[in-house]
Amino acid sequence: MLLSEDISDIELKQRWRLYWIHCIFEFSTLKLQKMSWIEGPQANWPDGEVWASSFEECMSAYFDTLALDDAYAKAIAAGNVSQEEANRANAFHMLALLYDEPSENPDDILNDAQWIEVVTSAKEFWDYLKATVTSQREIDLIKKLEKEFY
Repeated sequence: MLLSEDISDIELKQRWRLYWIHCIFEFSTLKLQKMSWIEGPQANWPDGEVWASSFEECMSAYFDTLALDDAYAKAIAAGNVSQEEANRANAFHMLALLYDEPSENPDDILNDAQWIEVVTSAKEFWDYLKATVTSQREIDLIKKLEKEFY
């Protein structure tokens, strides 16, 4: 029984990280944001699979679903991220946390200089993750996302 609990804990951590990678990716690419936040089902989606999202859902997925409102303290304690990953995420994390959207209109957000700064910082963190992750599942996910949306 203990072995299956360990495997389950490992799987939960892997799933958390895969979801986290998805979230970081969404923050890092204006192309995906435009497709999902503005164009919706009418966008030219790879394999016809729509990435349904909005600014609010993007922010909520990262801060609420992943419970990152505490600047990674819980994620580090749970072993979901390393201290180095949390340190590298800090600039992006703080820009996203402090971002105040100019309106509810996604076009206004995507054209806002402060949002572009969030996206640029997220892309820098994405590039760090891309260069450092070692899990094959994470590597495969990163390659898939980049192939589809960059």
